[in-house]
Amino acid sequence: MPSGVDPALCAKCKGVDRLCGRPVCPILRRLIESYRAASRLARSDLQTATPPSALVGERGYPSVRVGPIAAPEPGEAARNYEDYRGWWGRLTLEDIIALRASTVFSSFTVRVREAASGSRLLEATREAALSVKPVDAEFRFEKPPTPRPAFDGVLAPMGLSGVLRELRVVSNPVVPRRVDQLVGDGDVRAAEAVAELYAAGLDNYYLARLLSLGMLGVRYRRRLVPTRWAITAVDKMLGDLLLREVRRMPEYPHLSLHYSEYIGNRYAIVLAPGPWSFEMIEIWLPRSVWVRSGEPYIAVNFELRDGRARRPGVDGGYHAMRLPVLEHLRRVGRQATVVAVREVTPAYYAPVGSWQIRESVRAALSSQGVRLDDAAHLLRELSRRLETDVNLVLRRSTILKELVSGGRGAGWSWFEG
Repeated sequence: MPSGVDPALCAKCKGVDRLCGRPVCPILRRLIESYRAASRLARSDLQTATPPSALVGERGYPSVRVGPIAAPEPGEAARNYEDYRGWWGRLTLEDIIALRASTVFSSFTVRVREAASGSRLLEATREAALSVKPVDAEFRFEKPPTPRPAFDGVLAPMGLSGVLRELRVVSNPVVPRRVDQLVGDGDVRAAEAVAELYAAGLDNYYLARLLSLGMLGVRYRRRLVPTRWAITAVDKMLGDLLLREVRRMPEYPHLSLHYSEYIGNRYAIVLAPGPWSFEMIEIWLPRSVWVRSGEPYIAVNFELRDGRARRPGVDGGYHAMRLPVLEHLRRVGRQATVVAVREVTPAYYAPVGSWQIRESVRAALSSQGVRLDDAAHLLRELSRRLETDVNLVLRRSTILKELVSGGRGAGWSWFEG
C-alpha cells in the first residue's frame, strides 16, 4: 500500500462506504463468489477435473504448498477455468473473478528439493499437469475446501483452498510425445527443453507449468519452482531466445502505433525504425488498484541498443510485455525500437494475473495499427488514447523521449505548443 494511505482503510470501509473510490469492492466480490462456490463444493470428496492447472506457492520456501487446481465441472468444460486466450475480449473482470472463485487449490506441502524423488501426491499432480486437455480426477481433502480470497498481479485468482489427502487421476492425460521424452530425459538443460517445446508449438503457459513442477532440466538439479517465478522465467527465456533471431533481421520500415484495451487496462505499442531496444512505461492512474493518491504512478524500465538497461530481473510485467512484442517481430521478420505503454485505470479494481498483459499486447499487435507520419503524429495519437498527460510520460521516459526529440524536428516543440 502506498505511503500516506490509511492501512486500516479496508477495515473501516468493510466494502460498504467505497472509501477507496472503486465502483466494486474486490474483496467483497471475491468472498461472495467464493462462498457460493463453497456451498456447492463443501464436501471432502470431489469428482471433477483440472483444466489442467497446478500451483506451486512461494510462502515458506523451500517448503512450499503444491497441488492441482480443480474446476467445478468435469470433462472438457473444465478448460474454460484456465483459458487465458479464450477469455481475452470475451469475459469481463467480474466474469473472471466469478469463474476463478469457484476453483479449488488442492494443496499439500513438500520441499522443493523433493522434485527428483516425488511423493505419491506430487506424481499424480504431475501426471495431470502434463496433459494438454482437461483431466478428470478424484480429490479427497482433509476437510471441505474453504474460501481463500486473494488477488495477484502475476497469478490468476483462485477461490477455495483445501488440504489434499488423496488424488487419483481417472482419465487418460493427453501428453505430446516430445514432452514425454524431454520430461524423461535427465540430461537436457531446462532452457534447451523450453526452447525445443516452444518451437514445437507449445505455449508459454504450458511450459511454465512444466518448469514450476520440476519436470524439466538436468535431473539432479530439478527443483519445484514457485509458479510466479516460473511464469516470469519462461517469459524471459523465450524472449531472449527470440531476440537472438530478431537482432539479425532488417529494421522495421516505418513508425506505427498499435492499441488494445481490456478490463480497465490500455496498451499502446509503438514500433519505430531502428535497432532493437525496448521500453516499458507502466502508468497507474489515481484510484486504480495499488494507487490511492491523486497523482498517477509511472514506472519505466528499458533495455537500450548499447546494452544499458534498467529492468528488474523479476519484473513479471516487463517480461510479459516483452515476449509478445518479440513474437510479433519474429513473425514479421523485423527488428525495431519499441515503446510499450500500459495505462491502468480505476476500472481494473482487482488484479487477475499477468496473462491479461501478455494477451492484450498480442491483441494490439494483431491489429493493423496506425501508420504514423512523424513524432508529432505519434504524440497526437498517444494523447488521444491515454488519459495521462503525454508531457508527463515524456519527462519520465528514455526511449520515447529520444524518438520524439529526434523526429525530424517535429514532436516535442510541437506538443509543448
